[in-house]
Order: sequence, then C-alpha cells, then structure tokens
Amino acid sequence: MKYFMIIIIFLTNFVIATELEFIDSNGSKVDKDLIPDLLVTEYVKDKCKLVSEGRVQRSWSSYGRCQEVWQTEDYTIVCGSLGIWKYDSSNTRKIFFEPKMRPLEIHSCQPLDDGGLLVAANKTLLELSSEGKIRKLIKIPYLRSQKRLQMKTARKLDDGGYIISGAAQNKVYMLNKKGMVTRIIDLYKLLTPGKVRKIHAVKLLSNGHVLMSTANSGSLIEIDQNDKIVWSLSSDDVPALGLEFVGGFEIKGNGNVIVAAYNSAYPIFEIDRDKNIIWKLRRNKDQGIDRPTSLSLIDENMSQGLVSN
Repeated sequence: MKYFMIIIIFLTNFVIATELEFIDSNGSKVDKDLIPDLLVTEYVKDKCKLVSEGRVQRSWSSYGRCQEVWQTEDYTIVCGSLGIWKYDSSNTRKIFFEPKMRPLEIHSCQPLDDGGLLVAANKTLLELSSEGKIRKLIKIPYLRSQKRLQMKTARKLDDGGYIISGAAQNKVYMLNKKGMVTRIIDLYKLLTPGKVRKIHAVKLLSNGHVLMSTANSGSLIEIDQNDKIVWSLSSDDVPALGLEFVGGFEIKGNGNVIVAAYNSAYPIFEIDRDKNIIWKLRRNKDQGIDRPTSLSLIDENMSQGLVSN
C-alpha cells in the first residue's frame, strides 16, 4: 500500500509532454517559439501546468481549488483554496501556509522578493515570512461575506501598499501600507462595455492606470487616475474568442496581454492593444489546457510579480 500511494502522488505531479495547438486569427498554426513559458491554473481540476515550447511539460497538484501559481528561483508556489504548497526542483512538496481555522478560503497569493508571500484569505491580507509565519495582518471588514466573491486578486505595490479586487462589490480597492483605503474604483458607476460584473484580476500599471478583468461578460478594462475608461476589450470586439469569463492576465514588454479565459471558446490567448489576436489556444480537456482562471509568465530571472517587502 505504501508503494502504491507513492506512485499515485508521483503521477499527479507528472504528465507526458502534451503538444498544444496554438493558432492565429485565420486558424493557421503559430510557431511555438512565439509562445512564452507559462504557468497555468486548472481551477476545477485542482492542479496547475507548465507550458513551455508549445507543450504541457509538467503539472502539479494544488491544495484545494487551484487559484494561482508562481515560479521563483527555488520553488514552484501553488496557491490552493485550502493551503499553499511549494515544490522544489526535485518535485518535493512542502506546506508553505495552511489556515488553522475552517472554513477559510485562500483567494490569491504573490511571492515577495525576500522569500515571503502575500496571501489573501477571506477578508484578510497576510504577509508571510519565508518560513510561512505571519508577520503582518490587515483586516478588510468591508468586503461581502460570500467567500468566493470576496477577493479574487491581491497584489503588493512598490510603495508598500496594496491593490485588491472586490469581486462581489465590483470594486477595486487601493490601500496604503497600513491598510487604509486610498482609492476605490466602482465599476457600477462607470460607463462600461456591457454589464460587467465580478472583478477578477487587477494590476496597477506603470503609468498609474489600473487594468482589470471581469468574470461576468468577460472583459478587460483599463481605467486612468480620474476613473475614466481609456481602453477595453469585450466579446463584441473579438467575437471569435467567444469571451465569457476573463480571469488572470499578464502584460508582455511590448504591451500585448496574455489572458486566461476559463469557459470562453479559447482558454488562453494573446492580444495587442489594437485588439488584434496574436494567437489563441485550442482547448484540450484531457491532457492539454481546459479551463484556466489564472496564469503567470516565467521570465529569465524567474522574478515575474516579485516586489520588495
């Protein structure tokens, strides 16, 4: 029985490389060299996958629903709804963080440059040390009670503050380093493309604008410092993508956006700011990519998303 269990655990974190089909807007195959290395979550399958050289090269299990995944120099960090695991290069798994109180759902996490981790769990932001010990706690009591609609994304900013997406309230909150609210963006008060609901991912751009995605009426929306919409992407803009749910996204150096689109027609795609489809990925329910809610880019220094503590 012991050996049987070891084999099962090994198989859940390993896949035979599966070729993926990336196509352009005309349906022609795209050169795999144009596809960056990605870590992709499969939320309902409780796992995440490494996409490299146009293939699924590896997968890891998550502790509960797979919310986010990151690559650092030393570990693959897998954020599950029930706990956060880290895998080393030999695929040895350790618990980074596990809430002691139930029910408690982890929504999001972000590696920090000193080895620590920012964690969003229910109505709380936690900063963990590299050993997984809580070193800072910020309560956010004004979020609604629905666990899965509280925070979908939380990020620490370069100035020590935070930006979070309040999914149920359809608001983005910006906090200072002490946790005080400095700005609220309320999508209900803006003239948006369609009835956009449930903010999922959110990112503060270098120009001070905020880019966010929405789960209902899948869209991307960029808002300036005066709460004006300066750019957006909706299903009407690109009918071929069949957008239903836009989840996590990453912005490349050239400004293109790579998007995880969950139950849309194509689970991942790259698009430029003129709304031209660079590539889109065909769904592969079995061994490929099926319904991702988040993704992260792996750059040469494996530092994507890391910020100073």
